[in-house]
Order: sequence, then structure tokens, then C-alpha cells
Amino acid sequence: MVRNSLPGEDVMILRRLKRHVSDQNWFAVAIEFLIVVIGVAAGFQLTGYYDESKRRSIETSYLEGIADDYAIYQELLLCRVDGEAAIAASLVDLIHEIDGAELTPAERRAVISTLPMSHVVQPGLVMEGNTSALIGGDLVAMISDSVLRGRILAAQSIGTASVGSLNQIERAYYTIDPITPYTTRHWDDSIRYFVATDYDIGAMRQAPGLRDALMDLANLHQSARTSHQILLDAVDAVLERLVDMGVRDAPQAPATCPYDLTLRDSEPAPSSRPE
Repeated sequence: MVRNSLPGEDVMILRRLKRHVSDQNWFAVAIEFLIVVIGVAAGFQLTGYYDESKRRSIETSYLEGIADDYAIYQELLLCRVDGEAAIAASLVDLIHEIDGAELTPAERRAVISTLPMSHVVQPGLVMEGNTSALIGGDLVAMISDSVLRGRILAAQSIGTASVGSLNQIERAYYTIDPITPYTTRHWDDSIRYFVATDYDIGAMRQAPGLRDALMDLANLHQSARTSHQILLDAVDAVLERLVDMGVRDAPQAPATCPYDLTLRDSEPAPSSRPE
């Protein structure tokens, strides 16, 4: 606690007060009493100022950390949204080709790139870092801005729900037969994954149930995209509030995924989201 006087000064004030009472000098008693009251009030005020300054410093540190964390979340989610949308679109193109449509060279290359990823889903994004520390430590009330506090709690709740929904989508993939028997592929050591080089459209057209399986896969990837998009919207809302509060600078351009995941090299760059 902050003090405005030394212990010796307190003793002197009490001695003078006792002497004035003995002398029945009530005016002097009132003056001494007023000095004591003002000193105590000033001490409490200084202590409150110190505590508030410390609280603001801790809050600022958390808010700056949250701004950094959510910028990373935004980039990851933008890439996942673009990636899932590209996979779903290419699977639909493959269905059209099975039905007799002729694909452009760019569309066919996109389908070939999609095939190894058709049974892969990105897991839900766990909101860790500063957000986890705040919520896990029951320190959310430390954030003085009620709008930001509500948006952070909403993003955390949506993130938790997203993890559960994407786990269900992943389990659904296991119920669909793989389409690898209809593809030509090889192992790429540079990315530690299989790379498709071609697919047998004739065999696909003859395979019973394959068209329905591809449609199920496309729908699952679209569902995964929607799940990521909902969380992305919540993350965007947090970042927008941080800009309003002056915690982070307003972006000069809309945020985008730094990687081109459209898979169609003849089409525009990936979709973007305003911050």
C-alpha cells in the first residue's frame, strides 16, 4: 500500500492530537484530524491509481498478444476456407466429367491436384495462446471493453464447436470408399505425400456408386468450409474491434491467404476477407 507519511510522522501527529485534546484546543484538534483524514484519503487514491495502472498494463499486454494470435488465426482460416472450397469445386467438376462434360485443361489439372486431398479434412482450429490463458485463467473480466470481451468469448465458443463438427466430418470421410484405385499417383519426398498425375475417367464412369461417393465428398468439404468460415467471421470481428480500440493498425488491404489454393491456374487469386 502507498503511504503519504513516515511512521514517525504518524506518531508525532497522534502526540499533538493527544496534547490538543488535553488542552481542550478543539480548533487544533479539528485541524490535526483533517490532516489525518486527508492523508488517509490521499494514500488510498495513490494506491488505487497504482493498482489501476498495473491492471491497464497487464490488459494492454494481453490485448497485443491477442491481436498477434488472431492475425495468425485469420491467415490459417482464410487458407482453409479457400482450400476446402477449391476441393469441393474440383470434385463437382469431376462429377460433371463423369456425366459427359468436357473439362478445360485448367479444370482437369485442378481435379488431379484435388484427388489426393479428397479424403483429407483440416482439423478444427483450437484457440490457444493469450485467449486460452485469459479464459482458462478466468481473467476475461480483465478486458475492460465489453464489446471485445463478448467477441472473444464468442470466438472461443465457436472455435470449440468447430472442432467438434470437423471431427464428425472427418469420421464421415472414413465411411466413403477411397477413389485412389482410379488415379495414377506417386510419392513425393519433398512434401511427404502422394501426388496424383492422372485419373481414369472411363473406369470412373463404369464404377457403381462412385458418382454418389464423389458428391458426398464434395458436400463434406463444403461443410468443412462453412465451419471454417463461421469461425473466420468471429475472428474478423475480434480483429475489427482491436482496430477500433487502437490496439492494432488498420490493414492497408483486405487479408488473404498467402498461398494460391484455387488449384485453377487460369482463374483469379484466392478469395479475400476484409479485416
